[in-house]
Amino acid sequence: MLLPGLRLTDLHEYIIIPNAEVRTTSGMKSISAFRHVSRSGLATWILALPVTLLSPMSDALARDAASIDWQPAAAGQCRGNYIEQESTAGEFADDRVRASAGGALHVRDHSTTLTGDVRISQRDQTLTAEFASIDAATETYTAEGDVSLRQPGLLITGETIKGNLFSGTAVVDSASFLLHANRVRGNAASISRDDTETLTIASGSFTTCEPDANTWAISGKEIRLSTRDGYGTARNVTLKIKDLPVAYVPYLRFPIDDSRHSGFLVPSAGHDNDGGTDIAVPYYLNLRPNLDATYTLRSIWKRGIMHEAELRYLTASTTNTVAATYLPSDDLFDGRDVITTAKPEKENRWLAHINHRGKYGLWSSRINFTGVSDIDYFYDLGGFTATRTQFDRVYDENDTPALLRTGSIDYTRDSWQAKLELRSFQELSQLRPAQYAILPRLTLTGQHQLAAVRLQATAQMTEFDRSGDTPDGSRLVLDTRASAPMRNAWGFLTPGVRIIHRDYDLNRVNAADRDNASLTTALASVDAGLIFERGTELFGQRLRQTLEPRIYFLHAEEDFQDDLPSFDSTPLTPSYENLFRDVRFTGYDRIGDADQFSFGITSSFYDKGGRQLLSASLGQRFYLEDRQVNYGLTPGIDPTADVSPFFLTLQTNMGSLQLNAAYEFDADQGRSNRGYLGIGYRTSRGAALDLTYTMTDESIQRTVKPRNEEETDISFVWPLNAAWTLLGRWNYGLDNRQTIEALVGVEYNDCCWRARIVYRRELEEPRRYRVEMPGMPTQFVTDRRADSGIYFEFQLKGLASLGGRLDSMIQDSIPGFNPM
Repeated sequence: MLLPGLRLTDLHEYIIIPNAEVRTTSGMKSISAFRHVSRSGLATWILALPVTLLSPMSDALARDAASIDWQPAAAGQCRGNYIEQESTAGEFADDRVRASAGGALHVRDHSTTLTGDVRISQRDQTLTAEFASIDAATETYTAEGDVSLRQPGLLITGETIKGNLFSGTAVVDSASFLLHANRVRGNAASISRDDTETLTIASGSFTTCEPDANTWAISGKEIRLSTRDGYGTARNVTLKIKDLPVAYVPYLRFPIDDSRHSGFLVPSAGHDNDGGTDIAVPYYLNLRPNLDATYTLRSIWKRGIMHEAELRYLTASTTNTVAATYLPSDDLFDGRDVITTAKPEKENRWLAHINHRGKYGLWSSRINFTGVSDIDYFYDLGGFTATRTQFDRVYDENDTPALLRTGSIDYTRDSWQAKLELRSFQELSQLRPAQYAILPRLTLTGQHQLAAVRLQATAQMTEFDRSGDTPDGSRLVLDTRASAPMRNAWGFLTPGVRIIHRDYDLNRVNAADRDNASLTTALASVDAGLIFERGTELFGQRLRQTLEPRIYFLHAEEDFQDDLPSFDSTPLTPSYENLFRDVRFTGYDRIGDADQFSFGITSSFYDKGGRQLLSASLGQRFYLEDRQVNYGLTPGIDPTADVSPFFLTLQTNMGSLQLNAAYEFDADQGRSNRGYLGIGYRTSRGAALDLTYTMTDESIQRTVKPRNEEETDISFVWPLNAAWTLLGRWNYGLDNRQTIEALVGVEYNDCCWRARIVYRRELEEPRRYRVEMPGMPTQFVTDRRADSGIYFEFQLKGLASLGGRLDSMIQDSIPGFNPM
């Protein structure tokens, strides 16, 4: 085991104690001559000076392996680290064995005995002991007295070790061991190591806790650690917490390094008002280096047994994920939009997900598809689902969710790109109309620099589809731009022109509307600004201040578009940044007419390293003509106003403290339209605190589900010390005096275990029902329930990886949360 291939004739170096005697098989003899051991093994004695071999054993006790390499630390999650001691092993490239000792005796064809500070090394292995004896005939050896065996990443200590030099096997009695990479340490009645570098622990235990901190330990009659393959197995296993047995399993498989191995991951437990106790037990399957899967058996007390599965597959050019969940005959959910006296029928609940990313030279591909059985799936089942954050979700300005399904193929060159895509949505709200699907869209984009002129062009053909009686059809867009940006240290000037041509071929339009239309709209703009700079001083610090006035002129022709459908256009939310854009709507279905000037001014402060400490901007738009192209009667937007509201922004970055603010004030109406104030605090030890206030006046809200006019949101992650962390969030609607979401939790995280407990309460998406009762008129009821739950997660480090179920939920709520 220790010294593979060792022969007695390979021993070359000894440190000898002078004035000693050697006992041979024929009696006591004093020898003063030195004779080298030849590789032919013909020599009888190995001595440099007269020596005496005294007692073959010392009274030294074996030291614990973990305590030898443990180095205490003053701070951090762990109270120290395991540092491998330097070793002379590995200094020589050949297979010969180097040995040193206080004394040595070799009897030809019989044995070699070393005593006193014995040290035997070969390549990357080193054995130390007080006494060692090697049998020449059988090539077996015995070492005693504070025995230690060291190789990279492994240290074994014990009282005695017996092994075979030829086969490379050995057994250490009264042993302890340490695996440095993943901090696994343990003790056993005996430890054996075979020629495959597998450690077999008999009647022993192991843990990842620090020395003398046995918070948890796994004990068993036989524990096998395959250091080469990176996993361990145990039979007749008992889990002990603080030396108290808490669980027993007949067989356990677990990782002992960062490699992927099949086995159970950390179970998760939770409880909410609707589903009751929720327990999920995931099992991970490492099928191939590029293929793995996870199956989760989930028990929801009031709903039934749920199955979750995820498959991941990697190739040289693609990344692929397939996931699905299935809950047969949900005991609580009937899926009806009509409340009647009829007995509800249980319904199956499911989710399907496909995610693909590919790169093939100049080509790339992407697929992201998610579908659920019903709009309540995420609120009933997904809030505690590990895969929730893997699904791309789309939110409108009122946080109304929809599942986005996309598929695309791209071809990219240096100056142009082609893209073919499909897109559709599954709405998760009853209160908004279905969005148009894109089946398909082909887009060509390109750019070219011609002297000082920058040319850009986009050609796009889209087929829009939506079920029902609403219009759909195809749209062709040709969008060309030319600009000549001129910029230097004191300012910039960018004149530009843009021409947008659109062709429509529509179905199911009203009799008075066009089913074919062709429009060409020209836009011209000039963007100019100056940059003034000076040195200044603030709070005793030398700073650089800039003052940057900016003016933007835009002229856009008027084209009648009111009878055309809006496939992908909505009004842009007014803001300071949008004062300097050439469009007022997203998409291409509405191109707003304009004759207007926008004015803005920005002042910023920079430190001597060029880092921006503070920036403030103020701006307003002036209209020369009324706007004729509008998006119906949009609340808060007056197409006949001569000026826009004032827009103010403020950003600061003062080390650990950041502040962001935005404000919109309508002077004509004497009204504050919108406001946002966000304060963030971060520290180097992982503390995060976010305070936000948002205000949206009711008169400008244009969604079917108005949000609160005023909301506050407080979230924090606050380490109390190296192990304990508090976390929480409180999102509150001031006008309704109602909590939108509340979350509070505590986490304990040290070297060997980790646990979290979290309480969460949130308002679900509004649900609309039609009530049909005998003898009563039909009524419509909108219900928005609040659901609450308690969730718990526990991890024994070194046995499995964290499941991530609570990670997903907490990250959705708290922006500063880092699960690592």
